[in-house]
Amino acid sequence: MPGPLEGFRVFDMTVAMVGPVATKQLGSMGADIIHVEAPEEVRANAGVLPFIKGTSIGYINWNLNKRGLILDLKQQKDREVAYKILETCDVFVENMRTGAADRLGMSYADVSRINPRIVYVDCTGFGRSGPMAMVPGADPQIQVMSGWCSLNGAPGGKGQIFRGTAQIDFNTGNFIAQAALLGLMARERTGKGQFIELSMLSAAMALQASRLAEFFVTGKTPPLMGFATTTIVPHQAFLCQDKQWVAVGVEKEEQWAPFCKVLKVEHLIGDSRFKTNRDRVVNRGQLIPILEQRFKTLPRYHWIMELNEAGVPAGKFMEWDEIRFHPQTTENQHIVRVPTKSWGTVYDGGPPYHFSETPTRVFSAPVPGEHADEILSEYGLTREDLSPRFPSPSKQED
Repeated sequence: MPGPLEGFRVFDMTVAMVGPVATKQLGSMGADIIHVEAPEEVRANAGVLPFIKGTSIGYINWNLNKRGLILDLKQQKDREVAYKILETCDVFVENMRTGAADRLGMSYADVSRINPRIVYVDCTGFGRSGPMAMVPGADPQIQVMSGWCSLNGAPGGKGQIFRGTAQIDFNTGNFIAQAALLGLMARERTGKGQFIELSMLSAAMALQASRLAEFFVTGKTPPLMGFATTTIVPHQAFLCQDKQWVAVGVEKEEQWAPFCKVLKVEHLIGDSRFKTNRDRVVNRGQLIPILEQRFKTLPRYHWIMELNEAGVPAGKFMEWDEIRFHPQTTENQHIVRVPTKSWGTVYDGGPPYHFSETPTRVFSAPVPGEHADEILSEYGLTREDLSPRFPSPSKQED
């Protein structure tokens, strides 16, 4: 059975990671994603990444669920082919630097003139206006600019970049996909397409809503907490007897007494300093050292078993070699195997949504330009209709 976006077509003029992640999601829902790349941007990658047979693992992952076409939009013939394809598209997505798409003849004015019903999603690093409008944006720079780094780090230390999996990049991609879907919903009601603008900076600010609220209420930047959180105590990691860390969260008031009983600190239950979460937040400095000493008396698995049995969330920090084969992961298809012709079997975090009637899908990313003949033939075109500079699909290096 087809996915929820079956029958919709997306003109994907995205680069690097932010935009491709968004269109990858739309492709998993069944949309036909035509990923259009410039000749000089094939095998795009973001920074230094491992490669599989000459292709960045980032390119392979972020461009799953798409068909590939190389067009030199600086050339009139290729631009005319793009316009012909755009006549049949429902969504246009680009995340290039401000003004770049305009110079290629792919502005909203250009595209909507060809197809008034198109939902055009534009994402830049810092927004289309203001003193930084022309500055290219990347995850680390956005973290610094948005204040994200001021919230992460060890107590008493300096702010740090979140060295994970490009949180700003991925989440901006999520917002782009969401914007495209909302634009399509609006079009169903009005019959009209529209221009949708967002930026990596705006996405980063939206993700910090709760921390911004703390700042506006207190007038102070939330302190660096390391493993801990500012609003719930205890809710952090503790080092155990076996030198392993356990993550614990007393998230409800009714969990406080069972927590204390497991740790055999029942005298803290009625202590006025720690009676409620508000009290514990205020008196964090007095409570945490007591708990740290108790956790050091027994190994991690003792605490995990006892706390979970008492209804208090507790767990270990997992490595990828564990989570990859964990039954919770495998049974829910959180990681999926994707066969490819060019790179063997690759793995991907499966779509986070499961539709009972319109299932999602995951299939191989294209070798750059791989589907040129297939796509062109759908419009009655051949390679002869393209610029002489048009390259053949890239061949993978051994």
